[in-house]
Amino acid sequence: MHREEAAFFDEHVLKITDRTLADTPVSPMLCGNFIEVGFGYQVESMWTEMLFNRSFEKVFPITYMTHAWFKGNDLRLGPDWSVEEWYHNAYEHSRWYAFPGKDAAPAITPDATYLIEQTPLYSLRLIQKEGGVHGTHCLVIDNFDDRPAGVAQDGKRIRAGRNYRFSGYFRAIDAPATAELCMYETQNAPDCAPFVRMSLGTIGTEGGFKEAVFSSGDYEGEATFAILVPGGSKVEIDAFSLMPTDSADGWRPDVIDAIKELKPSVLRFPGGNFGSFHRWTDAIGPQNTRTIEPSIMWGDLNYNDVGTDEFLSLCEMTGAAPMLLVNMYHPRKRYHFQSFPEITAYGGLQRHGQELTHVLDKEEGIETARKWVEYCNGDASTPMGQLRAENGHPAPYGVRYWEMDNEPWRWFTPGEYAEYVRRYAGAMRSVDPEIKIGICSYHTFSDVIEEILELCGDCVDFIADRMCEPYNIKRKTTIVQKYNETHKNRITYTDTEALQNRPLTLAPFTAAYYEENGIDFCTSRRTWIYALTMAGNLLHYERYGSLVGFMCFNNLCNTAGQSCIEVSKEETVFSAAGLLMKQMAHTQAAWPVEIEDYEPDSLRSIEVQAAYTIDRKGLVLNLVNKCDVDTEITLDLSEVLKVIGPADPSRMHASRVTLYAENGAVQETIKNHGNIREEREETETDATGPVRFSCPAFSFSEIVM
Repeated sequence: MHREEAAFFDEHVLKITDRTLADTPVSPMLCGNFIEVGFGYQVESMWTEMLFNRSFEKVFPITYMTHAWFKGNDLRLGPDWSVEEWYHNAYEHSRWYAFPGKDAAPAITPDATYLIEQTPLYSLRLIQKEGGVHGTHCLVIDNFDDRPAGVAQDGKRIRAGRNYRFSGYFRAIDAPATAELCMYETQNAPDCAPFVRMSLGTIGTEGGFKEAVFSSGDYEGEATFAILVPGGSKVEIDAFSLMPTDSADGWRPDVIDAIKELKPSVLRFPGGNFGSFHRWTDAIGPQNTRTIEPSIMWGDLNYNDVGTDEFLSLCEMTGAAPMLLVNMYHPRKRYHFQSFPEITAYGGLQRHGQELTHVLDKEEGIETARKWVEYCNGDASTPMGQLRAENGHPAPYGVRYWEMDNEPWRWFTPGEYAEYVRRYAGAMRSVDPEIKIGICSYHTFSDVIEEILELCGDCVDFIADRMCEPYNIKRKTTIVQKYNETHKNRITYTDTEALQNRPLTLAPFTAAYYEENGIDFCTSRRTWIYALTMAGNLLHYERYGSLVGFMCFNNLCNTAGQSCIEVSKEETVFSAAGLLMKQMAHTQAAWPVEIEDYEPDSLRSIEVQAAYTIDRKGLVLNLVNKCDVDTEITLDLSEVLKVIGPADPSRMHASRVTLYAENGAVQETIKNHGNIREEREETETDATGPVRFSCPAFSFSEIVM
C-alpha cells in the first residue's frame, strides 16, 4: 500500500488551493504536555532533591500497572531494571545502608525495604520505627561500636565546583551526641578519605534541624552521602534533604531550558491516575510538613515536595499555561482504580488496600476544589489567597484550565458526573468566573458524551478526550460542532492525555513494520516511527482549526521512554517524539488549505499538508513519510501565489527543516542519542511552474515559503 502511495505522488501534480479547511486558524496552544506525579520518575528526575526516601518511610510496592506500562502485558520487567534499554540512573531506588559498608543495586520487588540494617564487622544497627517529624517513620542509628559509623546512600551525581545544601532532623537518644556529614567517591568508599567532611555540631536530646552547605571542590562523578555518629551514640534522624544551591526554585536548570525549547503550550498536573486520589492541600506549605502519600495506581511513595506552588513556578519559568486536574471526591474511591463493571469481586469493585477517608465525601470535594481556585487565583485578601502569599507567592497565578477528574467513569455514573460537574463549576467560578472547565469524554463516557453535554454543557469549556483514532476525532469534533451550533456557549475539543500507538491510529505500513521488527506496544512508544505517527495526528488536529484547543502528549519526562525529554542524573535529551513535538510546537501553520484531488488522512503512510501563515503572507508545507520508500511530491502553487503575493515568484525564498532517521525503529535515549538527524537549508525556488519536493523515507519536513 505504501508503494502505491509513493507512486501516486510520483505520478500526480497536486494543486494547492486558497480554500481553507476550517473557518478559524489553528490553535496556537495545540502542542501541550502532561506531567503525572507518582509515576514514571517524571517529577523526581526534574526536581533537584538527591536523596531517595529522604524520610525513611516504608515504601509502597511497585504495582502491576507500572510493570504493564514499562514492559507490556507479558510483565517480564524483573527486579533489576538496569537491564532495560530505557533504563538510566534517574530510575535508581538507592537504599539506605549501614555504613561503613557497601551497597549493591537493589532489587525492585514488592517486599523491598530499601534498607540494609547492619554491616559486617561493626556493632551498628539501623532501626526503622514509627515517629519522627515527617511522614510516619524515621530511622535510628544505634552505634554501639567504639568507632564512628552511621548511614549512607549511593547514587549521588556530583558536579565539580558546585555547592550543595543539606538539612535534616536529628535527636539524640539517652545522651547528647555529635554528627558529621561525609561525601565519598563511591567506587572506593568506604576505604577512601571523604572529599567532603563537615561537623554538624552537637545533637541534643530535645531534637532539631541541622543545616550545612558544602562545595564539591574538584570532584565530579558518583558519590556516596553518609552521616556518621561517634561510637556509643544513639541518634534518631528524619526529614533529610540534599539539593544543589543553584536549582531554579527546586527545578533543574537544564530541564527548564529543555522545556522552554520544547515549548509546551499547556502542562497538565498532577495526573492522571495519581490526581484522582490526591488532595492538593497535602502538597503546599513547608515541605517537611506535607503529607507523604502512596501512589495508589503505580506504587512508590510521593513526598509531595512538588505541589501546586512548585508546579506553577515551573509554568511561570517555561511559559506554559497550567492545567490542574481536579479530584472529584467520591465514596467509591476507597476501591481500586481498576474498578471495571466486569469484575465481580466485591460487587464489581476491587479494594486498593488504602483507607483514603480524605477523598470520599462528595460535598467536601466541591469545597476543596473551590478553595484550590481561590488559592491559585484569589486576591491576597481572601483566606486561600492569603495562604498562598504566606507560602511565597503574593500575586495570583491566574490558572485558567481545570479538568474535572481523570477517568471519572470508574466511580461516577454519567448522570451523576454531569450533576457534580455543574456543582463543582458553580463553586469554582464563584471565585473566578473566567476559568475554563473541561470534562471527560472517553471510555464508557464516550458513547454518552452528547447526553452529558446536554446535562452540564452550559458550564463547560472543553471536552477532554483520550483517543487519537481518526474516526473518534471526527465523531467528537462533529459532536462539538453541533453543540456549538445549538447552544450559546462555545466548547472546544482537546486530548489531555494523548497516546499515539493504539492500533486504529496506525498507517498500514506502520502496523506491519511493528510486527515485522518485533516492536511491541511498549517499545513502539520510544521509536521514530511512533513520533511520525504523532506528527500525522497533529496535522489531523490542525485541519479543524481552533475547534481543537490542544493535545497534551503523554508524557513530558521519562516513564520508560514514553516522553518528550529523557532526564538522567547527568543530562537531559530529547526523545524521538520530543524532537518532532519541538519542531511542530514552533510551526507557523495557521490556515490549512485544500489540495485538489488529495484527501488528507492521518492513516496514510505518506502525507502532505499545506497551510497559510496567520497573516496569509506565507505558505507552510508539511511532508511526512512514515515508510521506507523515498518519494517526491510535486505541487502547483499558482493559486497560492495570488494569495501570498511574492515580489518575484521565480525566486521565492524557502526555508526547510527535515528530521529523518535510517529506519523507523531508531530511538533517542540517554545511552544512545544523535540518531535522528536534522538538516536545515535556505533556498530560492522557482514557483512559476510545478515545484518538486523530496520526501525521504522515515522523515518529517516543514517548508516555509
